[in-house]
Amino acid sequence: MHYNINLVRTARIEEKKGERKRLTSLVFLICALGTLVLASLYTAFEILRMENTLKEEQEKVARIKEEYKRYKASKTIINKADIELLDKLQHERIFWTKKQVAMAQYLPENYWITEFGFSRGSFDVDGYGYITKEQEQLITMDDYLNELRNDTTFNDVFRNTYLNLTERKDEKTRERITFKYSAVASSK
Repeated sequence: MHYNINLVRTARIEEKKGERKRLTSLVFLICALGTLVLASLYTAFEILRMENTLKEEQEKVARIKEEYKRYKASKTIINKADIELLDKLQHERIFWTKKQVAMAQYLPENYWITEFGFSRGSFDVDGYGYITKEQEQLITMDDYLNELRNDTTFNDVFRNTYLNLTERKDEKTRERITFKYSAVASSK
């Protein structure tokens, strides 16, 4: 009996197994390197994106700080004189509705106010009225102004009331007068 052992064949099988292991190791290495490269690229892109976002946010903060500086620089400074003026305006204000009601309440029959205005402490009123048969227009105007002088809602601000002008200006068929009077605001 004679046994033949083919050692080349066994070596060849071992070589093929070793080749497969190397090939498997190489494929695994290539996959691992590919994954590492992809992960590195992804990380690099994420870092760049975050840096851009950070830069944009820093620009926004800088812009907001600049706007705040401009706002702070332009903010009106309220000084003592402004507060005193506001206080003076608050305490020296005139409630015009009450004054107008008093003017209308005592206005004689067939007399109208055509214009009024307040400037530099003087309340100026213009109007007209029709002359009666008795021609007592001056007495009527004097009575009207005396009623205003005695009215507490009018004289609380306007202590002195003066008749400035009465003038006869007839219409075509009716006799009428125009009048102007002033009420001077008293200083408190």
